[in-house]
Amino acid sequence: MATKPTLQRPTEFAGLDKALAAELPAFEQFFKTFGFKRVHGRVWGLLVLAGQPLSSREIGDALSLSQGATSTCISELTEWGAIQSEFDAARRCHLHAPVGNTLSIVATVFRRREQVVIGRFKHSVQSMQGYVQERYGEKDPRALTLRSILSSLEIADAVLQLVFSSVERALGDSGSLLSRAVRTALKVGLPKTSKRGPSAIDAARELALPSGDLAEEEEDEVA
Repeated sequence: MATKPTLQRPTEFAGLDKALAAELPAFEQFFKTFGFKRVHGRVWGLLVLAGQPLSSREIGDALSLSQGATSTCISELTEWGAIQSEFDAARRCHLHAPVGNTLSIVATVFRRREQVVIGRFKHSVQSMQGYVQERYGEKDPRALTLRSILSSLEIADAVLQLVFSSVERALGDSGSLLSRAVRTALKVGLPKTSKRGPSAIDAARELALPSGDLAEEEEDEVA
């Protein structure tokens, strides 16, 4: 059996070609629609189109961002589950790659945004209810209505958390119907030995390999 080739580390990023760089605004608009800043979409789009994991310096240089702005953006995208980062011992820095499951990203964004919106409204309703009860009494019809609104908000919050948590769990389980549907739509297979599937860094590194190396690796696996 032939020896599997060692996975090559990505070389220094040379930048996007003009045709791909021209598509970055599409990523900006997509992220802006779901409550992100445009720079979040630009960084994520760069990582998608780069074809290899990138360091913070490479990201900043490619997009003309300051070190601080780049670091903040990477931290926020990581928090939202849009990118994954791993330390590369050879290059002595962290490399960042995109998470391709946009459904998971959108679900996370919706969940947190709905939490904020409902939380703020609940706080306002509680304040109004306290004022009405203190000035007009607990039996005032406005107090009763506000109490009903609070109850409905608590139910809505619980239902939303249940739905979004179920989506995230299903996406994380390679055997679930939703996860299989997403993989089929994206034509991405997950290895049987791991429920998490290949990391975004590994996938990006594979994209950086010459097509010949990938072909040899696939033939070795079949053998």
